Order: sequence, then structure tokens, then C-alpha cells
Amino acid sequence: MICRNRIWEELKQAKANIICIQKYTDKRRGYNRAYNGFVAITASAGALGTLLNDKVPFFTSMLIGFVSIIKSVLPNFVQGESELSSLDVLADFYNKYMNSLENIWYRLDHDIIDEKQAMDEFFKLKETECDKMSQMNRLVRNISRKFQKKIDDEAETYINRVYYEKSEEQQETNT
Repeated sequence: MICRNRIWEELKQAKANIICIQKYTDKRRGYNRAYNGFVAITASAGALGTLLNDKVPFFTSMLIGFVSIIKSVLPNFVQGESELSSLDVLADFYNKYMNSLENIWYRLDHDIIDEKQAMDEFFKLKETECDKMSQMNRLVRNISRKFQKKIDDEAETYINRVYYEKSEEQQETNT
């Protein structure tokens, strides 16, 4: 039973990590698009504003400069694409990791392997994940409590829907 509980908890954590990375990168890329759009629109307004007033380019240049300084001072707002791409690679890892956990769960659940074999495979697989959490903690800069709760709820719902409800259905058909 300990083996199943460990795999169960690891499945929930892997799914939570996948959801977190997906939602976090979507949100950050949205900020990046908004920032780049603002700079492009402001620069265009400055260039075309010359037709209206000679001071428009000066003010738009000042605004772009101010926003660029804010970006430098508050790097949490606009995160670089290279870091977001690293998070995408991490999400790919967690998808493969979760698939491997599901494979162990399936084989254990159908008595293809025993608990000792499952735990051996589990710990071997877990070794591949050890350094990934520090990467994730470094790249995911800020998550609000509300956002974390939403992630946890979605992961719990997914795991229960996929595993728990199917286990209940199997038990009902067996009786």
C-alpha cells in the first residue's frame, strides 16, 4: 500500500507541475506580448506624431525609456523567452515522467510487477526528477496562493477522474 500511495502522490505532484508550468508560461508570454505591443504602438505613435506636434516623439521616447527602465528594475513582469523555453522543456520532462509513473502504476495495479519491483522502478525514476524541482523553483518566479490552489485543485481533479473513478468502476463491475 505504501508503494501505491507514493506513486499516487508523485502522480499528483507531476500533474501539478505540468499545470503550473503551462499556466505560468501562458501568463508570462501574455505579459511579453503586451509589453512588446505597447513598445511598438508607442514607437509608431511617436513616429507618426511628428505630423501633429514636434514634441510627440520626445514624449513617446521618454515613455518607452521609462517602461524599459521599469522592465529592468522589475524583471518579474517580463521574463525572457529563453527562460520560458526552459520551462517548456521542463514541462516535456514532467509529461514523460508522469507517463512513466502511470506505466508503473498500471503494471502494479494489474499484478504484472510486485511492490518491490514497482518501488525499485519508482526510485530509479525519481532520481531523474531530483534536480528538476530546483530548476522549476528558479524559473517560476512567483505564484500567488490563489494560483497555487487552482493548480492543486486541477491536478487533484485530474488524478481522481482518471484513476479513482476508473478504480471504482472496476470494483463495481467485479462485484
